[in-house]
Amino acid sequence: MEKGAAKKYFKKINTTFEGVNKQDDFAKAFLDIIGGADTTLYHKERRERRVFDDSFMDAVEAILPVIEKLTRNPDEMLKKFSEIVPVERAKKIDADTVRHLAANTQLIRSADQQGNVTPSKVLTSYSEADLGTYENRFLMTLINKIYTFITFRYDVIVEKSKTEYINYLKINSKIDMEDSIVDYDITFQIHQKSATDEIGQRNAAILKRITTIRDLITRYKLSRFMRAMESYQPIKPPIMKTNKILKNYDYKACYEMWNILDEIDRVGYDVDVFERDVEFEEKYVGEIENAMMVLYATVANNQLDDFEMSHEIPINYSKRKTPKVMLSYERDTYMQPGEYIFQDNTLNQYFLDQIRRGNENRFKTLLDAGIDEEEAIKIIYQRLSSIADSAFVDFINEKYRPEDEKTVRDRIKMQNKVLKSYQNIERLQKDNAVNMQTQKALAQLILNNYQDDLKRIMEEEKLQKEIEAAEEMKRMMDQKKAEVDEQIEKKLKIKKAKDILDNAEKERREKKIQELKEFN
Repeated sequence: MEKGAAKKYFKKINTTFEGVNKQDDFAKAFLDIIGGADTTLYHKERRERRVFDDSFMDAVEAILPVIEKLTRNPDEMLKKFSEIVPVERAKKIDADTVRHLAANTQLIRSADQQGNVTPSKVLTSYSEADLGTYENRFLMTLINKIYTFITFRYDVIVEKSKTEYINYLKINSKIDMEDSIVDYDITFQIHQKSATDEIGQRNAAILKRITTIRDLITRYKLSRFMRAMESYQPIKPPIMKTNKILKNYDYKACYEMWNILDEIDRVGYDVDVFERDVEFEEKYVGEIENAMMVLYATVANNQLDDFEMSHEIPINYSKRKTPKVMLSYERDTYMQPGEYIFQDNTLNQYFLDQIRRGNENRFKTLLDAGIDEEEAIKIIYQRLSSIADSAFVDFINEKYRPEDEKTVRDRIKMQNKVLKSYQNIERLQKDNAVNMQTQKALAQLILNNYQDDLKRIMEEEKLQKEIEAAEEMKRMMDQKKAEVDEQIEKKLKIKKAKDILDNAEKERREKKIQELKEFN
């Protein structure tokens, strides 16, 4: 529609009004009556704009390159697998292979006198890359957390970012006639949304910025890394502060981002309002009265039974009343500054960190006071339980107030709600007790695993010592054998030299005897 078309149309019909009203008896009578009626007018024109807080975007934009870097080169853990295979299929042997073969001699096919062993089967090991590290699960959960965080705020800004133009007209009038009363109660409102003003343009820039962020985090959410991590469980607070999360710059930045997300749990905005009271000049009042006259005539034209105005006082003697102008109207509500709370039912890491710091300070204070460590733990638990119970009792006492009810029945009904709340909490406490037993059993299981690890390490150390002792024994036996062999060799050489000397002596004697025989 052409801009200003409504004003052009009004000018056309207003010219008609001016001509008809001067000549038509109904128009003269009606305008005279309404001029003496009790009329109240209210008209405001205003522009309301929401101004959004975009400070959180800096932190999110700063972490996105870090996320891209980590998802492109995820942390991998080599998982070792072992299996017993025929010796021909063994691609790799190590110390585990030797220890397994020493403990399972039935797998030895043959052994010769030189100590060479030929096995039929051996234990071989191979490794596969596994993405299921705690740091990767932490990164996966953080990406999902940022995606939810940004998507929620994007939807709010899309819905609320435009400037709203409101034009509010209220007309109340009561016309007394001889046998009838005409009661006008007219509410006319125009609501228009626009994004062309300064704040609207700023909000449009914020929307463009958050759209870019949403597109990037969506890309990371659909990345190959996230698809590979689908089979792994997300982490839940409290976050384990592994060495990598504490010391690696990128993972440390991700941890700080997690805390920022927990701290910012809502989308807030201020409201900027520009308004004006529309002045009811004589010309404007006359135009409103014309509209009221047309409305009356329109209704009269569509009735089954005709009704006529009756007015005893001559037109020329009617007393004209000035309409009462209201500057405020209770039902004309203004846009209010507000916030959308971001619901996150998981345990909040930021909140946990605050509690942990308080507990650590309290624990140190108790130890400094000479209290036993186990007793200090009990005191901290009792204090936390007391705070939670006191907060819940305060909540119940404020939410359900039987003494404020008017009737006894209502008080009984309200008190039943109080009782039911405590009964439900009693059941929850039993469930929590079961959960604590589960945590205790889990702690015992972890302790057993550590003890098993220690036992395994000690057995490996013992086996290693036995292997080393056997190797030392073999070395000593080999050395002894070498010494014996050397002594035998030496004796053989001595015997050989003696035999040579004896033979030489024998030959010399025989030669001498022969010479004596020849001389004689």
